[in-house]
Amino acid sequence: MSPYLVPVLIVFIVVGLPVICGTLLSIAKMNRRDAKESASSEEAAILQEMHDSLNRLERRIEALETITTDRESRTTPPPIR
Repeated sequence: MSPYLVPVLIVFIVVGLPVICGTLLSIAKMNRRDAKESASSEEAAILQEMHDSLNRLERRIEALETITTDRESRTTPPPIR
């Protein structure tokens, strides 16, 4: 190996490798953060959809309760006093 190449290799190992590793780690962190944000936005959309569905279900149940109480009041004779 050339004697001029040894200092270059030392500088690359001491400075270059940590810079490359740090850059790769920061890119990986940014990708994970983006994935978490998109996952949380998807979760929020799913939760909102579930909330809306539950509200519709509640309105349907109330309507069914009204229908059944109306039918019961029509079919049962008034109490005798």
